Amino acid sequence: MISGATLQGYAETTYAILPPGGEPVGLRLHEPNTAADALLKKLRAASLCCLNAWNPRSRRLPVARNMAAHQRLRRDLMLRGWPALPHLGVPDRRGWRAEPGFAVLDIEKEKAVSLAEAYGQYGVVFYARGSEAELILTRLALR
Repeated sequence: MISGATLQGYAETTYAILPPGGEPVGLRLHEPNTAADALLKKLRAASLCCLNAWNPRSRRLPVARNMAAHQRLRRDLMLRGWPALPHLGVPDRRGWRAEPGFAVLDIEKEKAVSLAEAYGQYGVVFYARGSEAELILTRLALR
């Protein structure tokens, strides 16, 4: 089950989407973002979902294991034909490390949550053009 500290950590993180050749676009929970709207429009996408494979169930793993999981997630996205941009979850808290992941374009929420669960994640951050970034918890967070 997800802890209150972990939930607060999600809220105190910038989800930086890294478009090729462009400036990073930083999402924050419960905030609209005109730069993200412009990026989605440019990419002809309606939404994106930030997910990663690092530190399953919020248990810190060695970097080599995290990178191996990250590469498996990259392959899974490619095999499914889901376009994605790199993203980096940058925490405000000192002592917490940034975690790389992917901003998957136009993925259905249910599919994103299912994929996150397969990688042991407690949640994903979903953003639809013209709205606010929202945290969607997986079933792992509620157990």
